[in-house]
Amino acid sequence: MPLLVVGLNHRTTPLAVRERVAVPLRELPEILPALYRRGDLDEVALLSTCNRTEVYVAAPDASAQIPVLTLWLAARGGLSLEGMRDYVYALSDDEAVAQLFRVAAGLDSMILGESEIAAQVKQAYEAAQAAGTASVLLHRLFQKALHSAKLVRSRTRLADGRASIGSVVAALANERFGERLAGCEVLLWGAGKAAEATARHLIKSGIRQLWIVSRTQTKAQDLASLCQSGWLAWEQALKHVAHVDIAIVCTQAPHYVIDGNDFSRLHAQRGPQPLLLVDLSVPRNVDPALSRFSNVALYNIDDLQAFTQAARSQRLEERSRGEALIGQQVDHFFWRKTPINHEETQACSAVEACCPA
Repeated sequence: MPLLVVGLNHRTTPLAVRERVAVPLRELPEILPALYRRGDLDEVALLSTCNRTEVYVAAPDASAQIPVLTLWLAARGGLSLEGMRDYVYALSDDEAVAQLFRVAAGLDSMILGESEIAAQVKQAYEAAQAAGTASVLLHRLFQKALHSAKLVRSRTRLADGRASIGSVVAALANERFGERLAGCEVLLWGAGKAAEATARHLIKSGIRQLWIVSRTQTKAQDLASLCQSGWLAWEQALKHVAHVDIAIVCTQAPHYVIDGNDFSRLHAQRGPQPLLLVDLSVPRNVDPALSRFSNVALYNIDDLQAFTQAARSQRLEERSRGEALIGQQVDHFFWRKTPINHEETQACSAVEACCPA
């Protein structure tokens, strides 16, 4: 059965388009069955992160699904079909398999080697399972992708250094505040995996106080307890922006959590105190207009790329090793024989023993 992926990512598509196409996890139970009914599909799964939206399908005639899925992405983003074609890529069979394997391993990420993406791939797989749109082929594809990610992490040093959004945010905060970071107060909207990683890196960097905010109070309390920090109710958070040095937004809200009108009332209260605002959400949760206020430095997910380049260059050699491992795993997926490497065989056995797919 032919495999196909149609999607767009941070290399092909600007944030302003990615955020319009992005699909939050909560919408997948409705969207996956609708996608399944659109064409002659046997299986379908959808992976949507801050860097990409990709639709993986198994279909008798995969090539016939390319215009169907491109049209769906265009409608999702409010673009014409011709406009969407400027951004979309379509990969089939070996290339489609390799794409998911590379994505899961962090080889296709803005931050090379990031670890958070594997959890997002797993969530996409579980959503397709729950919706009944993943069967034998996608089961094997996603399970093998998660196994490949574990293998790459165990056999390379891609995850060393600045290899996550959280570590990049902490590095940015340190660059902006230097020694003053130890006296900084931070407000963090969100309590998911990316928020947790960001919280851990900020605390490790030595900030004075961290406040966790989530619409679900128990999630805020749990993360605050885990990180030995404080928490605020959602309704309290915006007012607290008047007092903090750093505010980070990492939610799946479909609207601005901080908009220009709200902030204009808080700006006067802040006086000359500088504010670092980091919006990790796609779609964006911070009004871009806030960058026009004095003493405010606003960064979105694409702006962080500059802070990943030094760490990326240090890991390029490790990337080539990761790519070679992915090539082997693609061959394994298609039951092809590859030259026996006893060291790699032992490594695979070790990973399978401790980290079953």
